[in-house]
Amino acid sequence: MPPKQTGKIICGDSLKLLPQLPDESADLILTDPPYAINYRSNRRVARPKFNHIAGDQPGDWMEEFAREAFRILKPDRHLYCFCRFDTYPRFFRAFEDANFKMKRTLIWVKDNHGSGDLRGDYAPKDEWIIFAQKGRRTLRGRRADNILEFPKVHSSQLLHPTQKPVELLRFLIEKSSEPGELVLDPFAGVLTVAEAAMDMKRCFIAIETSAVFVKTGIARLRTHSHADKYDLEFFMPAGRPRPAGNRGDEGVPPARCG
Repeated sequence: MPPKQTGKIICGDSLKLLPQLPDESADLILTDPPYAINYRSNRRVARPKFNHIAGDQPGDWMEEFAREAFRILKPDRHLYCFCRFDTYPRFFRAFEDANFKMKRTLIWVKDNHGSGDLRGDYAPKDEWIIFAQKGRRTLRGRRADNILEFPKVHSSQLLHPTQKPVELLRFLIEKSSEPGELVLDPFAGVLTVAEAAMDMKRCFIAIETSAVFVKTGIARLRTHSHADKYDLEFFMPAGRPRPAGNRGDEGVPPARCG
């Protein structure tokens, strides 16, 4: 019987936890960090509005995150980081200063526009994704263009205010990693990157500061069709309250696959 893949979920502040992960231990970093805009969705949905996203404030955390990402990523590997037009320059400079090779900006085109200034601005239908490399690794499969058209998660199905479609994340994982490799998401939300990694038979480490979102994400992963093929481990740093109904260990796990 083949060994199970590993999936590690860590509840805590990624900027404090990333320095504890080993050098050159991740095969792919795919993440959707706060955009430093104090975001809160104003779209009308059946359920109450989400709160403001924790940590979504300007500061030097972008540069710190970029340096840690470069250290943790293996040579000749890829990084994808979601951003938007007004925070793109800061993210770009941070990754460039951390010695990443900046390859391309991918444009995710949605099937529905956002809200914003309804009368004084054009309706936004895009988000930007920074594609960067540490060294060089070829993309898998046929060459794709940098315009990615994937539907948004419908508002009635949103579990997180900036939740990304799993189909888009599966596409990026497929292009930039091999089955069995380790995907790291330092800003994991409700663990959608982890879900996509399980779909694609990759190991993963997901870090998220919100215990509420971690609890929601763990419930999703436990019902995944591949759950029986994974050793799912939950880690709560000492001193933080544990989400009810979830078991795990104290401390931070090593970033190893298998």
